[in-house]
Amino acid sequence: MGEFGNRIGAWFDRFMLLLIVSNIVAVAAETVDTLFLEYETQFLYFEIFSVTIFSIEYLARVWVCIDNFRDQEATSFKVRMRYILTPMAIIDFVAIMPFYLVALGAPDLRFLRIFRLLRLLKLVRYSHGLTTMGRVLYDERRSLTAALIIMIGATFFAATIMHFIEKDIQPDNFGSIPHSLWWAIATLTTVGYGDVVPYTGLGRLVGGMVMIFGLAFYAIPIGIVASAFTSEIHRRDFVVRYGLVARVPLFEGLDPDTISDISSMLRAIVVERGTVVSHVGEEADGMYFLVSGDAIAVFDDKRVEIAPGSFFGEISLLRKTFREVTVVAESTCKIMLLESHDFQHLLMMRPVLKERLESMVENRLGGLVEAGEISIAEKDAIQTEHKNWFSNSNLTS
Repeated sequence: MGEFGNRIGAWFDRFMLLLIVSNIVAVAAETVDTLFLEYETQFLYFEIFSVTIFSIEYLARVWVCIDNFRDQEATSFKVRMRYILTPMAIIDFVAIMPFYLVALGAPDLRFLRIFRLLRLLKLVRYSHGLTTMGRVLYDERRSLTAALIIMIGATFFAATIMHFIEKDIQPDNFGSIPHSLWWAIATLTTVGYGDVVPYTGLGRLVGGMVMIFGLAFYAIPIGIVASAFTSEIHRRDFVVRYGLVARVPLFEGLDPDTISDISSMLRAIVVERGTVVSHVGEEADGMYFLVSGDAIAVFDDKRVEIAPGSFFGEISLLRKTFREVTVVAESTCKIMLLESHDFQHLLMMRPVLKERLESMVENRLGGLVEAGEISIAEKDAIQTEHKNWFSNSNLTS
C-alpha cells in the first residue's frame, strides 16, 4: 500500500484497485456468449495489459522483498523463496498463471478462467478496510470458531428433532438426519426456500421455534465481527491521533495519560480542494493537524507547503489570538482539530499541565529576550496575556 503522504503510492493503489475490479467484471462479461463473440479481441488485449501489469508488480515485489527482511544470515535467494511461498505471493502468481499456461500451448480450458477470479483477493493488499477485516477475523478466530460450533450444533439438533417428528409423513424429506439438515439450515438461516416444510402441527411449532432461535444463533458471528471491526478502527484512529499529538513540541514530555486525553479531544474534518481552512485576521479557534492531503500557507505574498503530519495554530491553545496566515487545501484533506475551549477544560482538570505550559511559555519568552527578538516589556505583556487566558472564565464555565 502507498506510504503515508506519498501521492504516487496513493495513485498507484487506486489504479490497481480499479484494474482488479475491471478484471473481475471482464471475467463475468466473457461468460456472456454474445459479448464474448463481439468483443473477443478487446477482451484479449485487456487481458494482456492486465497480466503485464500484474506480472511486473509480482516480479517487483519478489525483487524488493529483501528490503523488509532483517535476517542477515539468509541469502537473497532464500529470502525471495520465502516470500514466494507466502499466501499473498501465491495468490499473485496463481492469478496470472492461466494466461501463461495458455500462451505456452495448454488448451484454453474454461476452468482455468476461475483462477482469474483470485485477482479479487489482491484487493486485500490495496484496501485498508479489507486488511483491517482480515486482521479482525484472525484476532477473533477463537470466538468465531466457538460461534461456528454453536451454529453447527443447533443445526444438527433441529434436524434431529424434525427427523423424528416428520419421518413417517415425509420420508423423502425427513427420512434421515442428513436429509433433514437441508430444512434445518434453510430454517435457521431464516432463508425459508419453502421446498421442504413440516406438515404436522408439532412440526410447525418446532419449525417456528427454530426460526426464532436461528435469528439469535446466526447473529452471534455478525455481532463478534462488527464489534471487533469497530474496536480495530477506533484503535487505529487512536494510534494516529496519539502520534500526531506526541510530535508537537508544546506537548513534549507529557505523560501518556495526558497525551491520550488530548488525543481524544481531536475532531476529524474532511475538506475539499480549494477550501480555506483558516483565514488571516480571523479569531483562532484551535490547533490543526494535517493527517492526509496537501495544503499551503499564504502570508506576505509567500506560499509555503504544509505536508501531512504537520500542524499549525498551536499558539491559540495558549492565548487568545488571531490567524496570521491563510491556509488553503490543495487537495482533499483530512484534518484533526483541537479546539481551544476543549483544551481549556483539560487545563481546568489538570492543573499540573497548566503550570507546565505557563513555565514553558516563560522559558521561551526568556530565550527570545536573550536573543534580542523581543523586549522585556513585550515579554511582560505577553506573559500577562497568557496568564489572563489561562485564568479565563471559560475554564469554569
